[in-house]
Amino acid sequence: MPTTNAYLDPTNVARWRTRLMYKGMEVNGQLTALLARQNATLATIKLPNEQEPGETREEKLRRYLKQVIAAQRRLDSDAYGKCQTCGTLLPLGALDDAPWLEECGPCAARSSSVALPF
Repeated sequence: MPTTNAYLDPTNVARWRTRLMYKGMEVNGQLTALLARQNATLATIKLPNEQEPGETREEKLRRYLKQVIAAQRRLDSDAYGKCQTCGTLLPLGALDDAPWLEECGPCAARSSSVALPF
């Protein structure tokens, strides 16, 4: 069945799959270090949103890893690259920058007090 998502050409999918894999490994490594009580820094990780009120570093890393894994699963479907709330296509540049994005700017603004990077 042909896709209705023009973004899902093989070149884009391969690029995003690679970025998601490396980002997942990076976040998992930081989470592992944090849980082992080693010096884990979040400074090198571009987080999708700022910390939610009362959210610990561990919770932030777990939330971020969950977003990366969910994006990896969506990448194999027509849902990838679409806002998970309203269904509009996310900006291609934003996906290149953060392939784990789940919502467009307007939907993210409505669901959170923190704006996304686009």
